[in-house]
Amino acid sequence: MRKAVIAGTGAGASVMAMTLAEAGWHVVMLEKGPNYFHGLGKSWPPTTVFSNDEIKARRNFENPDPSAYPRTFRTSASQKKGYYVGAVNELPVTVGGGTVHYGAAMPRFWDIDFKQLSMLGPQPDADVADWPFEYADIAHHYTELEHLIGVQGDIHQTPHDPVRKHSPRTKQYPMKPGPEQRSAKLVADGARSLGYHPYPFPSAINSEPYAGRPKCANCGFCNAYGCPTTARGSALDLLHRALITGRVEIRPETMVHEVVMKGRRAVGLRWVNQHGHKGVEHGDVVVLAASAIESARLALMSDIRDPHHRIGKRLMFHYFTSGFGVFLDQRLHSYKTWGAETNCMEDFGDPDFDGAREAAQSNGLPYIRGGLCELGGSEDVMAEATFYQYILGLMAPQQPFGRSFKELMRSSLLRERLAGISLIGHDLPYLSNNVTLDPKIRDRHGFPVPRITYAPGKHETVAQNFYMPLLSALLKAAGATLAAAVPANTPLMGADGVIPATKHVLGGMQMGTHHKSSVVDEWGRIHTTDNVYVADGGVFATSGASNPTLTIMAVVMRLARHLAGHHQRP
Repeated sequence: MRKAVIAGTGAGASVMAMTLAEAGWHVVMLEKGPNYFHGLGKSWPPTTVFSNDEIKARRNFENPDPSAYPRTFRTSASQKKGYYVGAVNELPVTVGGGTVHYGAAMPRFWDIDFKQLSMLGPQPDADVADWPFEYADIAHHYTELEHLIGVQGDIHQTPHDPVRKHSPRTKQYPMKPGPEQRSAKLVADGARSLGYHPYPFPSAINSEPYAGRPKCANCGFCNAYGCPTTARGSALDLLHRALITGRVEIRPETMVHEVVMKGRRAVGLRWVNQHGHKGVEHGDVVVLAASAIESARLALMSDIRDPHHRIGKRLMFHYFTSGFGVFLDQRLHSYKTWGAETNCMEDFGDPDFDGAREAAQSNGLPYIRGGLCELGGSEDVMAEATFYQYILGLMAPQQPFGRSFKELMRSSLLRERLAGISLIGHDLPYLSNNVTLDPKIRDRHGFPVPRITYAPGKHETVAQNFYMPLLSALLKAAGATLAAAVPANTPLMGADGVIPATKHVLGGMQMGTHHKSSVVDEWGRIHTTDNVYVADGGVFATSGASNPTLTIMAVVMRLARHLAGHHQRP
């Protein structure tokens, strides 16, 4: 029996483990974080200790503690001081990875996302490249995963022309859409009045009992919260299938810190657990699936040849823009919903959107792209209260609470009367945006932490400036009394520059056909190794213009099926 050792248990890792285990492999998964799901692999659905608790969510319950596992951030390689040290675009560290608290948005990428260089052309200063396969090569994996995990949506309401002209789908989603969020419906109606094409957001949230999981209760604690009822489809569905084969073992609270190499071949993963015990888990194949930043970090901490210095390069985050509208005349209950938001639109992801080419060319660019817009949503109670307390504290430092605070909370401008739009900005790959090892800062185990170098390029700033007024106009068309749009990462200021907070972490282990211009081949194997594979968002050649989770899983399914059928690459 062949054996694979996987670093991570998230979206990509779960697909890899399930596929290999069902093909007869033995799989050991080493997970840095704890396991909050009891009965996984024995009873379904598992029970969990997640709950609708804003305090717990804000105290790094599932996220890495930035004092123990910090990251550093800078805006350019020339920056010698002013580093930020702390949380930088971190993802949950627990069994299930980022899918334990994601909004479960499951759109597909378009065909131009896989052939961006061929179909759209080069961009100044960017390292745009084609993927080594096309949309058609993973379309069936998209469909299989939509039914395996359980995605709600409606193909008849999903625009095919002009918005979805690039990647039409033919098979209906396994579940019909759930009830519309009120704020999302208002914003979607405003979008239609302007000629846009909103539709029900494809989401891995049960609108009816599905795959042994209950119907969503629409509690509103979904995006950024663990689901207490397991109504959300996630990596857990695939991990359970993997575990019931009897050929998979998950070891939580076991941090991988090195790929042990002998020449071109890996012999296993070196680890340390929460008790300080150390060891090496040996295997025939090693898989890095710890998320884009952490997989690059692992490769950099290992004796993996990188003659062209590509590992960690071309990091992409999606350059989000936030639109917000305040409806003074009504309460919207924006926080009551399933998933992230119940409606979305993709008009702004089309490079031929009205006026986009002209805006690009007037700034010396061949094209710009925005991205998918999530329609609706607002702040939770704690975030709203924290903002009011901060503002009142500036006005009256001795009395940040009291009557004024209570009146603001009762009127609830930022929760009950606010409807938001999140525009997922299409990130181009730049060689200057990367992951390296920090030369000074260490984590609690004494290993170098990832140093993130990131700044938006000209494309991102031109696109953002073009679409921000359109977001404000859309919200006004929806009936907002006040409307505006701002870069989503502006509030998270570091010591120098701004820190992205998108949670969409892509690139750094780029997939391609040649070792001089990429890190892994078309099947996910690192070019300079015989048996080290990458199975997460790190392999993305371009970022796409929408939520990446389903694409991560579909890409890994393609890699895993090939690996299961071809046990050893020459």
